[in-house]
Amino acid sequence: MIAKVTRGASGRGLIRYLLGPGRANEHTDQRVLTSALVLGGEALAGANLSAQEIADLGAALDEANDEYGTNPSGGHLYHLSLSLPPGDRQLSDEEWAHISQVAIEFLGFEGDRIEPAAWVAIGHGMSAQGNQHIHIAASLVRIDGTKVDIWRDRKTLSRVCVELEHTYGLSVVEGREGRGMPGLSRAELERTAREQLVEPPRVTLARLVREASVASKDEAEFVRRLRGSGALVRPRFETGGQDAVVGYSVALGTPDGTTPIWFGGGKLAKDLTLPHLRQFWGVSNEDCNTAVAEWIATKTVARGREALGGHPDDWRRAGAAVERSVERLRSVPASDLPAWRGAAREAAGVFAAWSRRLEGNSPGPLATTADALARSAQNRPGDPTPDRGAVRDFRGVAAIVAQSRMGSDSPMVWANLIDQMGRTLRAIADAHAARGELNTAKVLVDILSAEIAVLHERFETNSIQQLALGERTHEVRSLAAMGKNLPDQAKHHRGRRQSPGRGIGR
Repeated sequence: MIAKVTRGASGRGLIRYLLGPGRANEHTDQRVLTSALVLGGEALAGANLSAQEIADLGAALDEANDEYGTNPSGGHLYHLSLSLPPGDRQLSDEEWAHISQVAIEFLGFEGDRIEPAAWVAIGHGMSAQGNQHIHIAASLVRIDGTKVDIWRDRKTLSRVCVELEHTYGLSVVEGREGRGMPGLSRAELERTAREQLVEPPRVTLARLVREASVASKDEAEFVRRLRGSGALVRPRFETGGQDAVVGYSVALGTPDGTTPIWFGGGKLAKDLTLPHLRQFWGVSNEDCNTAVAEWIATKTVARGREALGGHPDDWRRAGAAVERSVERLRSVPASDLPAWRGAAREAAGVFAAWSRRLEGNSPGPLATTADALARSAQNRPGDPTPDRGAVRDFRGVAAIVAQSRMGSDSPMVWANLIDQMGRTLRAIADAHAARGELNTAKVLVDILSAEIAVLHERFETNSIQQLALGERTHEVRSLAAMGKNLPDQAKHHRGRRQSPGRGIGR
């Protein structure tokens, strides 16, 4: 979340501008979100204001300064805009209203035992760059004529944004990172908007790495899965040789041949550093040697379980595995942070794999859910390592979601699987709520009631061809293997028949 402050001397002019079409008709869906108690609080929220009501609202922001002649240096109007990067999760008007109230109270315009000042929060539709944003117009003169003290307001706003980013599961601006998730630099956000990207590359890469880390049994498989996802991968060796890998960097390919931008694992998230990931894999001497060979190679040395095509029946086994995991989670106390963060970590990997498979370059509900769970999984310094024991089957589930073949009835099976994953999400949210982390719980519950419900309906009402463009069903592959006539859209493909007994995640 980025905060920007300007000052002015006319409430009437500012409100007329904010609720008007803008300088180039850039304002859409203009509406009041909430306002100061002295202006009626929620009374004007969402209303279609008349020209007279807009004029009265602006005059109310000027009223105290006009009456007392306080005239603070720089103008008596404080104009704060709060914006999110493109691709961040959508906030409701109710959430923006709460964010406005939090900001106002932190800044000292309202609060216990102080005279209030007039203010109003106004929402707009998406900007031309795809940013969600709001505007808060506030009077620096309280209703008793005294001035609001905004000394060091930039530092105050930085603290506010940190709290709101973590409370609502939003992208964190670099330099304000807190528990686990590094922030996005202003340059990244500006580049995302300028190049009209759906999300910052760092966010995409974090999901690809998370998927590969959760689905893999060892480090060599992790490297192969990352390469298979299309990410560029390079190791960082211990000083003095190439016998030991101590870190890694990833980047997205650039179609125009420009130099890719690389991110170390710790720049994606603190739980995606190589030492942290190794806590979840096999680390025998043989594993280490095999991993080094994969890191050094420019392409895969020896293909492993990530190359198995699997069978459509794998999806049913995945649903049963998640159901077993949910039952195990029922006996985990809310205070067991390692277990719950481990559950969130593994579930994030499953959703990340599903997003890459079905949403591709257009991240949607699956990506949103993966990112929210990744935030839930973050540790504070000194916390114990997350424990994947309760959801140990999720490694196989992530592998199935990432690569198992699809059948004509797969969407109905997915509807059941997404319901089971929704139960996992509910259990994690309930644990947050039991620990008093109510806002984090609310973020997950909102996803459960919106994104998961949308996915269930989508799976129940669409065919495999509509949901997974470019994927061939198991039935088509089998016909091809037997040399039978293929549907027109599949005639240019050939494949081997997969034995129903050979699956992934076993």
